[in-house]
Amino acid sequence: MRISLVVVVLVSLFWGCKKYPDGGYRIGAKNNIRGTWKLQEYYLNGFDYSDTLLVTNLRETFNEGGTFSRNYIDDAGIYHSCGGGYDIAAERTFLKIFPDSTYQITPTATVMYTSYFINQLTKKELWYSFQTGSNVHQLRFTKIK
Repeated sequence: MRISLVVVVLVSLFWGCKKYPDGGYRIGAKNNIRGTWKLQEYYLNGFDYSDTLLVTNLRETFNEGGTFSRNYIDDAGIYHSCGGGYDIAAERTFLKIFPDSTYQITPTATVMYTSYFINQLTKKELWYSFQTGSNVHQLRFTKIK
């Protein structure tokens, strides 16, 4: 009887955990986001536009105390680095980043937003998106540290 009750409770907890649309559990968001992430792909309205990126080696680091850093090389070969803070809000569905600068990611898109919808967050992958007009931009990162 006791074992049955424990099994029922564990199964209920497992099935009751909310997930992100493309993978990962919200309950682990604050632990999973910590570390350094490297941009692998850029999608515009569901299509891969990674070949249009104006930045290379884009890395974002999320630290335990809520600090954030972003490093990249622009299309002119200039290295950029900025810092700021971050938070995970709205039932762990939004990533709020407070950088001290913006950057041009493609010829038609500048990243200047502070709220991003988390599409996927696991121990190894982070996908987040933002909307400009009718366009949805999605950045897909993999964890490197």
